[in-house]
Amino acid sequence: MKNVLLASAAVVAIFVLPAVAGAAVTTYSGQDDGAAVGGSFANSDAAAATLAAASGPLTTIDFESLATGFQSSYVLPDVTITLSASDYGDGFSGISSTTYGNLYGFDVGTGGGNWLGFPGGGATFTFGSAKNAFGFYTTGLQTTFGATFNVSFVDGSAQSFDVPSNTNGGVSYFGFTDTASFTSVTISQNGAGDAWGIDNVSFDAAPSVPEPATWAMMIVGFGLTGAALRRRPAKTAFAA
Repeated sequence: MKNVLLASAAVVAIFVLPAVAGAAVTTYSGQDDGAAVGGSFANSDAAAATLAAASGPLTTIDFESLATGFQSSYVLPDVTITLSASDYGDGFSGISSTTYGNLYGFDVGTGGGNWLGFPGGGATFTFGSAKNAFGFYTTGLQTTFGATFNVSFVDGSAQSFDVPSNTNGGVSYFGFTDTASFTSVTISQNGAGDAWGIDNVSFDAAPSVPEPATWAMMIVGFGLTGAALRRRPAKTAFAA
């Protein structure tokens, strides 16, 4: 069992880091160390809001539409989530709605919703379209089980960030924007043995594609315009 510690601390940070030539990665992080389930997460929310303001429209996965239970992969619109962890059991792995307190994974909404757990392993998000922004909330991380977790991706060169864990569980946020594009992100804390989770994962919204009916209307419109132009009477020239 995890030991409950009562100390509290908070950190909000933004960094600009070099990536590939002509590109730059900006990271956004906030920590609400020891924050209670269903409580206020002011620093984490501020970091998430700052990333959202710096990026374009975002898609957010809150896992509420997925059935609880462990699967090796989850297929969602524009993204596939693959877990390298084993099923830890007892509501700690895969999609879970279990809440044992702020030292474990939990939902960052009311505390009673779904979240994604992968103790002792990682989660890889593979996108259907190129992205330039990514962020997520973490819950239940403790330095007792490892001082950091890792976020890695490739934007033309390999990028890897060791992100500090909270000391006493609670909530934290980590995200980044990148002027170069990437198509997958992996989050991991391999071998740490901590029961922790992620929630409200955000990334660039997929480019909008017109529906088939919209394409049909556009084609018909172009055809009618062309036909009308062909039927216009020619102008008659008169000599002065």
